[in-house]
Amino acid sequence: LKRARRARTEARERLSKMSRKGRTFKGPDPKSLRGDACYFYRDIGAGSYGGDVNCLQQFLKKRGFMKDEPTGYYGEKTEAAVESWQKASSIKPANGIMGLVSRQFYARKQRLPVPGKEDLASSDSKKVCIDVCSEFNGVQDCETRCVRTEKDKIHACKESCQIAFSAACDRAYPTHAPGGPENYKLCLKYLSQSCEDTCAVYR
Repeated sequence: LKRARRARTEARERLSKMSRKGRTFKGPDPKSLRGDACYFYRDIGAGSYGGDVNCLQQFLKKRGFMKDEPTGYYGEKTEAAVESWQKASSIKPANGIMGLVSRQFYARKQRLPVPGKEDLASSDSKKVCIDVCSEFNGVQDCETRCVRTEKDKIHACKESCQIAFSAACDRAYPTHAPGGPENYKLCLKYLSQSCEDTCAVYR
């Protein structure tokens, strides 16, 4: 088992800027908000939330299946948009849930590791693993993903980063806190760009 060096995405620096008054924010690069590289490591449906949900919503919005801004929360509108995408893509069942068949279809179309066939979560002696940590207020959220070949390390890095950054946003902006949902949504807008920057070394 080879373990690559730990990468770190500075959620702290980006997120701390949200609370500063008098600053003008350009926001993340629009190119990072297209949902081109979503890593669906789990089934997601109504009630799910996280960076993978946010990325899915970006994908659906970019392709005209969803009008609302991504929130990171999988509600009725996301469910309906997923169902429309599934029907348009001849995916069965078209039930509005991102189950294994839908996740595999997306991964193949986007040329990403296929869930269920290339498991990035497990580790063995023939794999190389990447650790990524997102830091906010001095606390780190870390995740590890593994791949079989050196050339695929960028995928392990990006999936690790997606999960870790999302966890940092969730911990920093819980739904029960004042302004939590809105700040959580804003936090996740920076996920894709931050992970691109963090994992650029593996291109």
